[in-house]
Amino acid sequence: MGDEERQEILCKGCGKPVTVNVEKQPGNDIDTYCNQCMMNRAERYIKDAPEEKPKLQRFRETLAWKIAMIMVLLACLGVLAYQGPRIWTAFKEPKPIRMGSYETDEVTDKCIKNLWQLAYLIQQGRPAAGQTLVCPASGKPYLIKSGANPEAHCPNPVSHGFRDIVVTKKTPVPELKK
Repeated sequence: MGDEERQEILCKGCGKPVTVNVEKQPGNDIDTYCNQCMMNRAERYIKDAPEEKPKLQRFRETLAWKIAMIMVLLACLGVLAYQGPRIWTAFKEPKPIRMGSYETDEVTDKCIKNLWQLAYLIQQGRPAAGQTLVCPASGKPYLIKSGANPEAHCPNPVSHGFRDIVVTKKTPVPELKK
C-alpha cells in the first residue's frame, strides 16, 4: 500500500473536486466521477419501465375480449335474422281495412273494425267469442254462421248503404257488397 497516495481530482461530469486513491504508474489516465455523476451515468443504461395501461385497455387486447365481441356480434346477427320477417313487414304497406273502393262514414268504419275483430276470432277458431260485438249502426249482434268456412255478417248492412258486409275464414278482409 505504499504505492498509493491520495489525490484530489476534478469530476469529469460536474467539475466538483473528488478525492481518490491513485496508484503511481506512468501514463495512468484516470476518469473520475463523483458519486452523483456515477449514479446518473448508470441510470442512463437502465431502460424505462413501460407505462402501465389501464385495466380495461389491457383486457381489450386479450383473446378473451375478442372472442366475447365476436359472440356479441353473432348474437346480434341472430336476433336480426330471427326478427327479419317482422322488420320486413314493418316496411310494407298496411293491409286495407276492407275490400272494395267505397267511401264510408264513421259508423261504417266502426262496423268494419268490429268485423276485423271477428275475422281474427274466426281465424283463431273461436267465432262464438264474437257474440258480444254489436253493429254500431243498429245495435244488434253480428250474424255468425258456423261450418267449414265460418262467416260473420253485419246484421243490418242497409243502414250503412250496402247489400252485405261479410268476413269469412278464407277471406278475413271485410268485404263490402253494393
